[in-house]
Amino acid sequence: DKKGQSMTLDTSRDVPLLSAADEALLDSILVEMSLREKLGQMMQPDWRNFRSMPKLESLCSATLPSGLASLVKRSLNGPLSEEACERGLGSDGLGSVLGGGGACPVPNVPSAWQKQMSAMQRAAAKAGSGLPLLICNDSVHGQANLRDATLFPHHIGQGCMDDPALVEELARIAALESYACGLNWIFSPCAAVAQDLRWGRTYECFSEDPALAGELAAAEVRGIQRCGFPMAACVKHWVADGGTILGSGNFDMGGIGKAVKAHGLDQGDARMDETELRRTHVAPYLPALAEGALTVMVSYSSVNGQKCHASERLLTGLLKQELGFQGLVVSDYNAVQQCGANFGDAVATVLNAGVDVVMTAGGLFGDLLFRKQLDAMEANVREGRVLATRVDDAVRRVLRVKMKMGLIRAREAQPGGEGASALEAAQAAEAGGQPRRLFYAEEAPMGEATCVGSADHRAIARRAVAKSCVLLKNEAGLLPLPLAVAHTPAVLAPPPTATHAASAPPCGSSGGVPGELLVTGAAAHDLGYQCGGWSLEWQGCRGNAFTKGTTLWEGIHAARPDATLVSSKAAASRKPKAARAAGCSVALVLTGEPPYAEGFGDVASLALPEADARTAAALADAGWCVVLVLVSGRPLVLPPALLDRLAGVGGAGVAG
Repeated sequence: DKKGQSMTLDTSRDVPLLSAADEALLDSILVEMSLREKLGQMMQPDWRNFRSMPKLESLCSATLPSGLASLVKRSLNGPLSEEACERGLGSDGLGSVLGGGGACPVPNVPSAWQKQMSAMQRAAAKAGSGLPLLICNDSVHGQANLRDATLFPHHIGQGCMDDPALVEELARIAALESYACGLNWIFSPCAAVAQDLRWGRTYECFSEDPALAGELAAAEVRGIQRCGFPMAACVKHWVADGGTILGSGNFDMGGIGKAVKAHGLDQGDARMDETELRRTHVAPYLPALAEGALTVMVSYSSVNGQKCHASERLLTGLLKQELGFQGLVVSDYNAVQQCGANFGDAVATVLNAGVDVVMTAGGLFGDLLFRKQLDAMEANVREGRVLATRVDDAVRRVLRVKMKMGLIRAREAQPGGEGASALEAAQAAEAGGQPRRLFYAEEAPMGEATCVGSADHRAIARRAVAKSCVLLKNEAGLLPLPLAVAHTPAVLAPPPTATHAASAPPCGSSGGVPGELLVTGAAAHDLGYQCGGWSLEWQGCRGNAFTKGTTLWEGIHAARPDATLVSSKAAASRKPKAARAAGCSVALVLTGEPPYAEGFGDVASLALPEADARTAAALADAGWCVVLVLVSGRPLVLPPALLDRLAGVGGAGVAG
């Protein structure tokens, strides 16, 4: 517990992101931009809008049957050609694009990612102001939209590691594998601190301790932004999304899905005084901001009844002015629409509050097309509802981030100074072209595709998984279980009787010799359980076909070829074989939660899945030494009567 540590911002590191000369260049670029080009820098649509495809309207891959969901996804992620990129980006000079959960090219391999991202960057260079794109992704535990990428434990597991250096290394790997796909902005880390574990985003939090959450958020920022390539981190979700009140949640993604529940927490209201807000929920951001995080994402939720996106006090007053944040503030996906009766009113509210970049589905799900959203933004400026100075401040922040990343830079001085620029302008005019731009933006090379899912990266991921596991109970030293001993004949006892459970050797008395090993439970042989949400799909996947990995059962069987895998239903009536003279029969019940994300993961209780709880109890009654392993996004409650009958309990989290 690190709550007693000081949580003040390190002002010794509060220095300008750019030099005075670079800031002067940004001013010069701003002068040359049209209003529409400036607003384009403030718009971030989902890149899947650029494809010719059917609109989803009421369809949502999070709730569709798996076969139909795959069909919808193939439609969403069809080929994105050079022409489609140019048509999609148009002349609006978009500043950034994102791929929401599940977004990927087809085929979903690094070379296809690189081809698509290069096409978008070339289109951006031809359009509007010619500024390069920020291309964003939710690489929250690895580049999880890419098949066969290295996936790590989610933040809750990384918090259990309590190892900032390893968190930094995991972030560096996520950045490298993301950069290998042409991405340059990662929507992570999450600096929230879950105060109610029934919240569906609990696993995105490092800890409920603000000091530990802040320390690890800062480590992740270092790993992302010091990976050796242009990459921006994004600390989220500002602010107090982990402090909402049970029943206040109103999860609404505007066309992509709703999950309004009586026990809802997500997108709810955090009701607290200023002291609690700062001590618990602002505090974890301070180390990440001091580390130089370039971007911050706003929370869907509210503080004392006011949407965070609409709060000038929280965005401009606290974050930008008091804390001196110089980077850009981005909205969450379709969050703007929650702040007004129509998009025009809503976007005026959030821009005036301090949002710099509007993240939007942009028409992907039958909602308002992003170009119509740009029209509404432009109308607000022309009508004086959003001041031109607010637009310039937002665009300057976007350009500041791009310059800090090295995506744009001043042109090197040419012989002849200003005369050379005038000559270039004259030559361009004679050729019917445009004068050479004030900045230089080289198309960045893509990262090395061979790093994706490499043996080195997976070895570090395995180390992280091992450190993230938490041992809660170990009766008589039963764990770790002994490995199989080759060519050791079994010494059998008399056949079991009805009194076998009472007369069986106590758990833990194996003396290092392996006894019978039974493996069961919903999470035993399912990568979807292990990876959780934000893994190839927004709400995660089920089964083992969606990515490369080793299930818990496969790992156990490799170490213990004598182990047996059975279903929970079959295990409930399974009796141990005759006991070995020096060994006990162990049943591993691997249970937990199926994958989920955001509001779909809000639950009324933290109860253990009923079927696996019954199985564990039945196995204990039958004479097995039962070890329960929880694969879940949050702690689950074990009934005392069951806990007393278990020989061992471990928490594996959503381990990747």
